[in-house]
Amino acid sequence: MTVRLAEATASRELLFRELVAVLQQESNAERIVIAEYNDSKTLVPFITHGYSNKESFDLIAKLDGAVRRDELKAFAKAKDAAVFELRPTAGRPAFLLISPEDGASLADGSSLKPLISVTELGIDVVALRERDSAKPQDLPTGVQTSNDLMPGFIHSSPGMTALVEEIYRIRNSDVTVLVTGESGTGKELVSKAIHAISNRKDQVFVPFNCTAFPKDLAEGMLFGYKKGAFTGAMNDSPGVIRSADRGTLFLDEVGDLPLDVQPKLLRFLQEGEVQPLGEKRPIKVDVRIIAATNMALEEKVAAGTFREDLFFRLNVIRLRVPPLRDRRAEIPSIVNYHVAKFSERFKKTGISFTPQAIDMLMASDWEGNVRELTNEIQRIVARAESNDIITPEHLSPDLKRSAQPLIPFGGKAQGARPIASYNAPITPFANLGPGTTLESAVSELEMSLIRDSLSRNNWNISRVAAELGLTRRGLYLKLARYGIERTA
Repeated sequence: MTVRLAEATASRELLFRELVAVLQQESNAERIVIAEYNDSKTLVPFITHGYSNKESFDLIAKLDGAVRRDELKAFAKAKDAAVFELRPTAGRPAFLLISPEDGASLADGSSLKPLISVTELGIDVVALRERDSAKPQDLPTGVQTSNDLMPGFIHSSPGMTALVEEIYRIRNSDVTVLVTGESGTGKELVSKAIHAISNRKDQVFVPFNCTAFPKDLAEGMLFGYKKGAFTGAMNDSPGVIRSADRGTLFLDEVGDLPLDVQPKLLRFLQEGEVQPLGEKRPIKVDVRIIAATNMALEEKVAAGTFREDLFFRLNVIRLRVPPLRDRRAEIPSIVNYHVAKFSERFKKTGISFTPQAIDMLMASDWEGNVRELTNEIQRIVARAESNDIITPEHLSPDLKRSAQPLIPFGGKAQGARPIASYNAPITPFANLGPGTTLESAVSELEMSLIRDSLSRNNWNISRVAAELGLTRRGLYLKLARYGIERTA
């Protein structure tokens, strides 16, 4: 539920509609109103469920008076309703009214407070994004970007915000950190962020990719060697560990470190010393280790391809970088940042994206995560001219296909994704007689498909939107256009 709300921050309306949809599905609320202040500083209904237009305006007018008189509790009791004031930090406040009062909890009896907190955070995200949109080529600021950490370190989702908070907690410690996450999520960027606010920020940050060298070369590259230690050792080499002395060493894809090299790395972590190939005595070094992997190291330990004692030495503080599909709300800010970066690189100006293009980017699964999104933006900017407006037609064919419905109308499911079986035929033209306009026929087809999908997916807006190839915002607009509401 909280993930659905976190992903619905494309607009304030979409966020509120998703909140109402969650409450409809997960609570015993019968009637819901979200009210906000208009330009005259008067409360008016914004989203309504279960009330007529007149009822909602009359109810919120009385709520407005109760708020001004500081009689909110008496109002709520008189109306058998629960009233929540949404108090975001950056966005405009709002009120959530749920009736009856005993319906203001989740179906399992738990509190709505987590949903309220996520909604308040979402309001802030929307407000900050709208503030950024007035400067489309400026670097996103505020909750979405921490320039204190690293340029482009964008975070607004709960998962990334928690990650940033953990980075700040360990900023004064030299503790070893293991960063996990799928390929392309930005593990090196997170590692650089850890270094950037640490006590070693003024010292060197040295990256080393453990997949880049076979066993024989990996040992020499890490620990160094003396001249003549092996064939081809024409000069002394300090190795990357000694090169990072007093700074930070980033071991990327540490799960691929050759098994024969792992004992020497373990000794370094335990003793703080390395022994270069051909050297008789170990050498003390002061290096902080940050390791990263997209593998499940526990499974490699169980399979005997990764030392258990080394795993425990690396796994002191563990930070997980969530995949992009779990933080879709950050995609618009990531796009803005990289459009500005690549526009400067390619000497172009004024490139902007339509809301439809952004919505399609947000609908993609992004199996390659931020790296894949970055490559997509780079390709688009490289091919665009200054002042071009990017529409869905400019996106790559693979990306457009990934945003299409899971089941084409009249077709069968493709691939390995499990899709609920539904055998009832759809007959959208049953009631259309001769002389019906094309517009009416298309509308009838749309309504039938939408109602069918809503019924099969129990009004789960996220699933319905994905199945129909729509964004949540697009689906909500069609629901409003056709007057489709969920029956009590």
